[in-house]
Amino acid sequence: MNNNLYHVTPGTVYFVGAGPGAPDLITVRGRDIIAQADLILYADSLVEESVARLARKAEARIESSSSLHLEQILQLMVEVAQAGQVVARIHSGDPALYGAIHEQMAYLEDYQIPYEIVPGVSAVFAAAAQLKTELTVPDVVQTIILTRTAGRTTMPAGEDLRTLAAPGASLAIYLSVSRIRHVVDDLLASGGYGPDTPVAVHHKVTWPDESHVIGTLADIAEKVKGMGYTKHALILVSPALDLSLKGKDRRTSSHLYDKSYTHRFRRAEDFKRGKERREAEGVINGVVAGEKHLASRAERAGSVVIAITRRGSELAARLATEFDTELALPTKFSQMADPSTPLQPTLYSDSALAEIRRRWSKHNQLVLVMPAGVAVRAVAPLLGHKSSDPAVICLDETGQSVIPLLGGHQAGANDLARRIAELTHGTAAITTASDVQGKPALDRLGQTEGWRIDPASALTYASACLVNDEPVGVYIEPDLAAARRSAETWLAQADNLSTVEQIDDLDLDAYAAGLIISHRVMSDHHLHLLDKCVLYRPPALVVGMGCKRGVPAAELRAALETTLAEANLALDSVAGLATVDLKADEPGLHTLAAELGVPLQIIDRAELAALEPSQFSPSAAQEKFDLPGVAEPCAILAAGPEGRLLVAKRSFERCTAAVASS
Repeated sequence: MNNNLYHVTPGTVYFVGAGPGAPDLITVRGRDIIAQADLILYADSLVEESVARLARKAEARIESSSSLHLEQILQLMVEVAQAGQVVARIHSGDPALYGAIHEQMAYLEDYQIPYEIVPGVSAVFAAAAQLKTELTVPDVVQTIILTRTAGRTTMPAGEDLRTLAAPGASLAIYLSVSRIRHVVDDLLASGGYGPDTPVAVHHKVTWPDESHVIGTLADIAEKVKGMGYTKHALILVSPALDLSLKGKDRRTSSHLYDKSYTHRFRRAEDFKRGKERREAEGVINGVVAGEKHLASRAERAGSVVIAITRRGSELAARLATEFDTELALPTKFSQMADPSTPLQPTLYSDSALAEIRRRWSKHNQLVLVMPAGVAVRAVAPLLGHKSSDPAVICLDETGQSVIPLLGGHQAGANDLARRIAELTHGTAAITTASDVQGKPALDRLGQTEGWRIDPASALTYASACLVNDEPVGVYIEPDLAAARRSAETWLAQADNLSTVEQIDDLDLDAYAAGLIISHRVMSDHHLHLLDKCVLYRPPALVVGMGCKRGVPAAELRAALETTLAEANLALDSVAGLATVDLKADEPGLHTLAAELGVPLQIIDRAELAALEPSQFSPSAAQEKFDLPGVAEPCAILAAGPEGRLLVAKRSFERCTAAVASS
């Protein structure tokens, strides 16, 4: 016997999956076991006889099982195994799928007969191969359901065909072709498929006399009837069978091999998408133009201190003077304001609740000198979302207990409470978990450096993971040196924060949540990470711009957005614009800077003239103004000592743009 064959153990029963039918689709291990078996017991109604003929032992006994009942099959296997011989029990396809081996294994265990299972190729995969079809096409279908309909074997509750078909996944239906009309009716009634859903029915797939028919749910029953299929057939229903998926107008691709997809063995190329697609979606660089960020409300400004009692009014007047805020007092306590200061209170004659209601939409911070119960009842009907509600601080009339009720992090209530407590020699009752634990508050990371949080971020979820000591991964773009330095401080504040080398690492189950610090556009393949991650946009980009006279802001903005998008850079990470002093009076540039909420830095032409022209792209400014350029050198100079050019000059009809990192 060949020593390279799979080693078999005498006295063992091997359940071998024969595959769909063709003898060369059996596994090498299965073939080796059959070659050494003393008894080859095969399901001849479903397994091609040629599979059994793989036996090499001259004395091997080959038995078909269709004429035997279960008790005879079991007694035969036990008898041969107890004699120290090898049994190859051959089933069609894979034994784990409708192989009827459960009761056989239980019987063998009763007799303490050892057994092994050798997997095989199921008919569903052989059928897909014959159709040259992938059953899990990205963006079309990602689930395969293998099932059957009820016959003499009933289906458990919840496994009826209508329920299983509802998601519209790829569906392989075994042992059911004799009830094809009932199958079609159930599939159409499920809501998961329409009449035009493609269907293939394979008869004896990979056997010498195999055949198949292709249709839709609207006509497949008639086609099956015409072919005369009543058994040995598999029904395959899937949107992946649509022939148009292979057409030039509809292609999908595996993320694994997509050039914009990063994994541990390959770095992605920069992801770019067409300008037309960006415009159709109304999204540029991952954010909607003009979209507000967390804790920003343009209609709100400043703070107000509101009191309701005499002693409270005295403290409120003191706080308002110290912090230079507005003051609201009951009319009868108007004298409580310090007459030596220009601060004079607004007096209210109705209830404090009404005054709080009037102030709610006007101020970023409300300091309420009153019992906590009164404050809570007053603000409760006014609450919206924590990203837009103002900070609310409540304190008693002696200033001993200073409680930030709302906006602890995002609206700055915790910090203000600490400042008030320091003034009143009281205690700031900080209750937010991250503060209590000494961990960084995710909604305030990078706040002093101007970081913005993408509104699609899972801020609440990630914050909960952090304070619950679940592992949180942190990805920082490699070229964001300033952001990495900033992160060093708060990374050390929590043991469950750790950096990762690649953004794809955040997809691992090892990280419950993640923080992404990036100035680049999130590719389509990574957008799902925002379900568990917070995306921060540090102000890391400076855009240098030159233009002809009178170019409007809209035209300049289109050029800027195109330049960023083609370089896979995020608009929300733009820290400023820069241009030469010759263009300092261009209204379009000033308007664009105001729209973006960034400064317009004017670079003196003498600074530009001192630069070496050869390090920049050829420019009309070299001939016209004897300058090395405008867009590129202005961007680099405005970016500071560590500035470097990220995007070379991009020329448009009436303007130029270049991008440097700060």
